[in-house]
Amino acid sequence: MEMKSEDELVEEVLGGNNSSFEVLLQPYRQGLLNMAYRMTGNLEEAKEVCQEALIKVYRHLDKFKKGRSFKSWIYRITVNSAYDSLRKKKRYEDLVESQKKIDFGAPQGPEKQLLNTEIKARIDACLKDLSPKEKAVFLLRDEEGLSIEEASEILKCSSMSVRTHLSRARKKIREQFERINFTVKKEVRG
Repeated sequence: MEMKSEDELVEEVLGGNNSSFEVLLQPYRQGLLNMAYRMTGNLEEAKEVCQEALIKVYRHLDKFKKGRSFKSWIYRITVNSAYDSLRKKKRYEDLVESQKKIDFGAPQGPEKQLLNTEIKARIDACLKDLSPKEKAVFLLRDEEGLSIEEASEILKCSSMSVRTHLSRARKKIREQFERINFTVKKEVRG
């Protein structure tokens, strides 16, 4: 069976084949939920953000420009929905520090899993000090692995702006890590 392109699937959905919408979304569902969760700090809120975003995608699918990156388009809608949610609830500075990234990757040994969990928890704690734009750039680039250009397209800003926000976000996170490590070393010696 031949795999259909995203442009073909979009055309099918616009033609009334709703089952093609699920096929179109399938490769992105987990990544979108991860992104929304990391931005909101709450799984239920992230699910609502994703649901809102997917409704917007469905309603405005006719505005998707054929030949463009569907991934960038759908991520931009999700990020904007997360921004809307954060603005409505004015919660972006109150992120839950114990959040965990939803990850169904390959199993790892217990020591590596513990280390990864600790690092992710520390990064998540540092995310609360980032502006919404810095947080979005950091998550798109360093967590989702998107290019500067893709992040720029999703966030509707210049690649220079993405680089600047990414640099600031990384610097803030690095400084937080240094403070955390200094505090831990001081407590161990103390």
